[in-house]
Amino acid sequence: MSVPDVSSESQSGGVHSRRVIFIDLARALAAVFMLYGHTVSALLAPRYQTGTWFDIWVFQRGLTSTLFLLLSGFAFSIATGRHWSSHGQISPAVLRRVRRFSLFVLLGYALHFPVGRFVDLAYATPERWRSFLAADVLQLIGVTFIGVQILVMLTRSRRAFGWTSFAAAVAMILLTPLVWRVDWTRVLPLSIAAYLSPGAGSQFPLFPWSAYVLLGAALGQWYLRWGIARLDWYANVALFAPGFALVTMAFLVDWLLGREAWNSVPNQVALRMGASLMLLALIARASQRITRLPHIFGAFAQETLLIYFVHLCIVYGSAWNRGLAQIYGPTLGPGETVLYVVLLLAAMFGLALYWNWWKHTRPRLARWTAIAVGVALLYQLL
Repeated sequence: MSVPDVSSESQSGGVHSRRVIFIDLARALAAVFMLYGHTVSALLAPRYQTGTWFDIWVFQRGLTSTLFLLLSGFAFSIATGRHWSSHGQISPAVLRRVRRFSLFVLLGYALHFPVGRFVDLAYATPERWRSFLAADVLQLIGVTFIGVQILVMLTRSRRAFGWTSFAAAVAMILLTPLVWRVDWTRVLPLSIAAYLSPGAGSQFPLFPWSAYVLLGAALGQWYLRWGIARLDWYANVALFAPGFALVTMAFLVDWLLGREAWNSVPNQVALRMGASLMLLALIARASQRITRLPHIFGAFAQETLLIYFVHLCIVYGSAWNRGLAQIYGPTLGPGETVLYVVLLLAAMFGLALYWNWWKHTRPRLARWTAIAVGVALLYQLL
């Protein structure tokens, strides 16, 4: 999965203009995790998916989505805090945001379009419709961002927004077991029920996944208040210490209450959240030695939406193409899988670097190119 770049500063003043270096570093690292994680999952033969190293890899892969969602909320908050007056009320800037967030939702559904052409929709199986309507990460981010934008306008102040986001994150985590016990498909259309629990086939329902975005938004506001001038203090107090406490609490739950409590949703969220916060703290401390991030990493961090969409089409296929998963499936050995990981990473770094350069040097042409590609993809479904 990926984090779309919602920062308004990313579109002006160059790649590094007013950007938070440690967040771009973390996004680039998470994007690398995502690319090789999806490739390995799709191609590596089952007989190699065993052992301690694989268990460690599975845990690390689970952190990718958590880290990305935290970073997306953080980036949203930074961009909002720097232009609070235009984002705190209905304005052209807010309408542009909502349009962009709606695009995330549309792209999420497009990746799982149930048939190859619109005329074949009548023949789509119930399983394909269920897969199409399931909430994936792009739908999660788009819908959550719209909700968080509404929260900005309701709270009116940066401080209130930060603490309300934090409280909402905690509430969503604690309410998740109750929400998941309900069979929402009996009382709601599948398209809506899919956003509430995995029972409708969703990998990323709002409960609890929106909590990571909300916590990231709170962390972004606290960074603007305390972290800009004292990044080392912020990394230790706002990131590492809470992260360490959450991880410790998760293991104490296992020790005191047993395996069932360990596997509960709130406890697993605490474990993932804690590990991600500790990793962010280490990246933040390391970034203090960097005065300017190399352009390729900044571009890679900014183009995660493009990278996410293109690499999923390459790895898993789509309504427009067959992917590596359809061509090979999980049949390859470690050497062949690593080769595809390297090729995919090289291709995505090149794509991000070129597209980012094009957006900044020829923004009008880049915009019309994106529209033309969208029209071409839509035409293929007709």
